Amino acid sequence: MACPFATDFVFRVSTDPIFGYGHVSRLLALRRHLTGRVKWFADPGGRRLLETRIPNIDVVEEESCVSSVDQLVAFSSQSNVKILICDSYQISCDALQPLSIRLKILFFCDRPDINCPPGFIMLNPQPKACAKPNSLTGPRFLPLDTQSSHQTPIDFASLAAPVNCLIGFGYVDSKNFTSMALSALLSDNMLRERIRPICLLGPQFKYVETIKKLLRSFPTSKILYDCQSVLNVPIQCPLAIGAPGLSHAERLYCGMATVLVPQNATHETLCNDWEGEGCALSAKPDPEHIALRFKELIANEFEKAQQISSHGQSIVDGKGASRIAANILAS
Repeated sequence: MACPFATDFVFRVSTDPIFGYGHVSRLLALRRHLTGRVKWFADPGGRRLLETRIPNIDVVEEESCVSSVDQLVAFSSQSNVKILICDSYQISCDALQPLSIRLKILFFCDRPDINCPPGFIMLNPQPKACAKPNSLTGPRFLPLDTQSSHQTPIDFASLAAPVNCLIGFGYVDSKNFTSMALSALLSDNMLRERIRPICLLGPQFKYVETIKKLLRSFPTSKILYDCQSVLNVPIQCPLAIGAPGLSHAERLYCGMATVLVPQNATHETLCNDWEGEGCALSAKPDPEHIALRFKELIANEFEKAQQISSHGQSIVDGKGASRIAANILAS
């Protein structure tokens, strides 16, 4: 029986806020470089998140749980769709394997220990990702929605104190790493006087009063509540403290020099890999060590910060989504 919705692509994306907004942002960036119609399959409750952000010709259907692909498989089995794109840590390759006989599958995977099944193109945009057959690897394939913004180099030689430092740990920050970063800056008199914290808080952040109390100890500071992306931050921030993920890619695109702090075991490897790539300094989740690495960042008139900023903008150039689109449409 013919499928009632003629579509060119199907997307399965993680939309549950507990897993962050990065999966959605990556696919929205890629969507901008694909012509035709897309049917999106989201987690429960994800329709409202997507419908205001996708083209009018697209449609959204919700799966029964975060690990389900039942609706997607049923739809794809009776449609003429040719390409499936999946970005969710909760979905396994095995769940999509039956579709690989008739579909080209692009599968986002940030883990280096997963091999590429037949019929799949594996996409790992993380630093130090090992190139494998049928894979797209490294930050040059990092899909970033630049929102039509252009990169502007930061002139660290012209900075005057207090210097803005963006502090943000994602959509939820359930363990309140924002307070840890502020405590790091407060632990050193020079940092407290020279750095102006700009705290980027997500809509589900539960420690606002704690943050306000800590900020009273700084000469100047600011809280931003309503920025969906680092690219929407209305204040230029040459420096940052945050976690790896989509926000770090946005910081690199903007030229921010960041001290990265891992929020979990997986983040530890990513933080070290970004430092190895010359795109951050990595710190332990400890105020004293964060302060130490931050002082390294700004030492010698921001020498290290300037290096990270310039190199980061060359690594994350905003063209990752167009490179992905060109590869999956090539054959």
